[in-house]
Amino acid sequence: MKNDKKWLTAAPVAHRGLHNNKTLPENSLGAFENAVKHGYGIEFDVWRTNDGQLIVHHDPKLSRTCGIDGNVKQIDTSKLEDYKLMNTNYSIPTFEQTLKLVDGQVGLVIEIKPTKQVDITCSQIWETLKDYKGNYCIESFDPYVVRWWAKNHPDIILGQLCDWYTLHKIMVKSMKQYRYVDFLATSIKNLPSKYYRKICKNNPDMLVIGWTVRTQSNFDLAVKNVDNIIFETNDKNQDYIVPPNVKNDFCHREY
Repeated sequence: MKNDKKWLTAAPVAHRGLHNNKTLPENSLGAFENAVKHGYGIEFDVWRTNDGQLIVHHDPKLSRTCGIDGNVKQIDTSKLEDYKLMNTNYSIPTFEQTLKLVDGQVGLVIEIKPTKQVDITCSQIWETLKDYKGNYCIESFDPYVVRWWAKNHPDIILGQLCDWYTLHKIMVKSMKQYRYVDFLATSIKNLPSKYYRKICKNNPDMLVIGWTVRTQSNFDLAVKNVDNIIFETNDKNQDYIVPPNVKNDFCHREY
């Protein structure tokens, strides 16, 4: 699988699916189906709940997406249908439901949320993924999650997420996480970057993916600095970009 990374730069990747946060909420089966329909890759987030299930959701809290108090890890997954997303009929999906829906039709960028239970979480994700036939990669902000995959499944395409917060950037750099991965997924706020320029110069096969491209200025910056983008549209905000050309012929970094 690692021998072919071309799919990772073949089309832009829809952040949490191709959603609009009106009729199609983020990280919903509807948003994933919409991304598949239009030919975009899909980025989404995976948590392991306290009752031992893998679900797809971004925030650690439920207030923004479901309008209720509570922590995503404390969800009763036997009642997932009750956790409606953004006042729609879509509810929080499981990891298995997401894989079944996409079924290899587009590439998946799977973000594993930081966890203190690295081994059990990553092992369970692997058991769910191991027979999946489509293209996918793993990424995480958590360097220990990244190292788990590098050690246990080095054949899987792997990326280190890097935020623009100073402490996270320092941690990623000091731990030399680039040694373990196939791509670096960086906040647009980190660009342009001498750090990434140097790493890519010394590691010609290293890819750089920029997130999250929401505006035209984000897009213009990404064109010169990354190999692909994770983008987001939002009908509630007129400044957000429209979905870019699905044929990814625009990202040609200058290093």
